Amino acid sequence: MAKKDKVTEPLSRNTIGQFFKARAARRDNLGQIKRSIFVAAGKDDPKVEVEVVRMERALGEASVHYEVRFRVDGVRLGERASPPPMQGNAVEDRIPTTRLREFESLLASFAPDHLAVDPRPRRLLKAVKRIPALLNKRRRYNTTIFGPDQRQVFQDTSYPWSAFGRCETNFGPFSGVLIGPRHLLTCNHGIDWTPPPGFAADWLTFTPAYFDGLPGPFGTTYATHVYWIKKDNNDGVSNGDEGQYDYVVLVLNDRIGDLTGWLGTRRYSDAWDGLELWWHIGYPADVNGQQRPTFQSWFSMDGHDEQPGTHEVIFHHADVFPGQSGGPMFGFWEGDVGPRAVAVQSWQNSMRNGASGGGDLVDLAIRARSDHP
Repeated sequence: MAKKDKVTEPLSRNTIGQFFKARAARRDNLGQIKRSIFVAAGKDDPKVEVEVVRMERALGEASVHYEVRFRVDGVRLGERASPPPMQGNAVEDRIPTTRLREFESLLASFAPDHLAVDPRPRRLLKAVKRIPALLNKRRRYNTTIFGPDQRQVFQDTSYPWSAFGRCETNFGPFSGVLIGPRHLLTCNHGIDWTPPPGFAADWLTFTPAYFDGLPGPFGTTYATHVYWIKKDNNDGVSNGDEGQYDYVVLVLNDRIGDLTGWLGTRRYSDAWDGLELWWHIGYPADVNGQQRPTFQSWFSMDGHDEQPGTHEVIFHHADVFPGQSGGPMFGFWEGDVGPRAVAVQSWQNSMRNGASGGGDLVDLAIRARSDHP
């Protein structure tokens, strides 16, 4: 067994409380959110009217709730419009590990003052199973459950839980996490790599803290740019070496991370194999129909012994199901204000699940955040 790296080893179940402390918000949380809708129209620009309606709520609530109604005139009824496709870059030049300290500001986490901080989601909810886990043992899918199911449904918008959310493309919903003010980490296989001519990928939207289809408490945005190492072939299973490159970093249209905070990133080390240090968050299809997030904590991972640390499959037995793909594997480190992602959920077979990570994931984060601050 490799010698454990005590300098950079993530915090454990027993030590996290010593270094990652809960705190209340440091200032008022009044701010601005954005949500885009896409419509087809004629030659003239649509005209928009907005009405704000105060809603009657139970007495004693701290906040007043409002309905914001949009009326858009000049829309072509019955015609659909989607978010714009993305531009993108395949990253070929890797950053030597000896230079990573130069980019530490791009790899660190961020906790905003207007949010409370809590080392564990507090509002736990009942899970409702919608899909049985019946899978073909001869194929590798994007995920499985190893009993007993340890996923917990939660609803929490304190940091860092505010930074996790649900992605959507024309393939359907899956999971992701903010790793910068406008930078999203998710899975490669959720991206539609067959866009209109002149674009790198088709559209993607992201809603942090997505819950029950309600308007996101921080708004919703869409991706404008994508960075990748090797594209997935979009056939629905993990083929060849796709499990080693099943991550992308996207640039979003809005700095939504200023509202939610974001996770840092770090290169996975095989010195951590077998240590129960890791967390995962995602939106599973078999629990509440991908409408509510689940988390699982303090499981171990095991990097592939025959693959390079730059891009490797990382095995684990955390409980996952389709929809959780793209959700990060993350841990907490002493001295950081929040956790760091080291991989994203990718695939499974009947014996174990596979995440995807390595040094290339960190390179994508550095490149995207450097090109698009």
